[in-house]
Amino acid sequence: MRDGLPTSEALETLYRTMLREMGPTGWWPADGPYEIMVGAVLIQNVSWRNADRSLDALKAERLLDPHAIAQLDDGRLQELIRPSGFYRNKSRALREMSRWYVERCGARPEGAADVDDDALRKELLALFGIGGETADDLLLYVFDRRAFIADTYARRLFTFLGYGVPDGYAAFRKAYNPIALATGLGVADLKEFHGLIDEYGKTYRDDAAKADSFLGRTGMRSA
Repeated sequence: MRDGLPTSEALETLYRTMLREMGPTGWWPADGPYEIMVGAVLIQNVSWRNADRSLDALKAERLLDPHAIAQLDDGRLQELIRPSGFYRNKSRALREMSRWYVERCGARPEGAADVDDDALRKELLALFGIGGETADDLLLYVFDRRAFIADTYARRLFTFLGYGVPDGYAAFRKAYNPIALATGLGVADLKEFHGLIDEYGKTYRDDAAKADSFLGRTGMRSA
């Protein structure tokens, strides 16, 4: 059993293998970057189905717009996003993020082009309700910055493969993000990699299923 970290070559080989076996996932499904931002907040601690219900409610009222949400009455916003749960905190997070996006970025991802990756991540983390995983989702999918999403599905996958996985999101990301950045994977590849990891985790939910999967059969797992 390997207890160290994967090399950048191993990480890239894993990505290529998963892409070949599973095909493109097209992750993250959304109509534009702002919908991704809102979805990244709504999905926290709930299912995609419930997050989609909230997104659909905002769309139905023609409020899926950063200027609109930044100015929307708190009670009205809470009611619209109620299906996502934690609606009080999420409404505050959406309004603060939307105001930042309008005032700091001109409501365009390109508005942050002059900010380096680390500084942009710090700005995102300073917003209410934006934790490490959500900040990395936004970096990668909205602002097109190379990043590794160290989520639960990634933790389970790399643990199954026999690699060391530090406890907690921050430590896991700190260990694996530099490895991902040392690969030849571009932004589009890293988006796809995240999608593949999550889809793999949803399909092969436990170690027995993973061992029976193409990753278990290809010898990528070390005994």
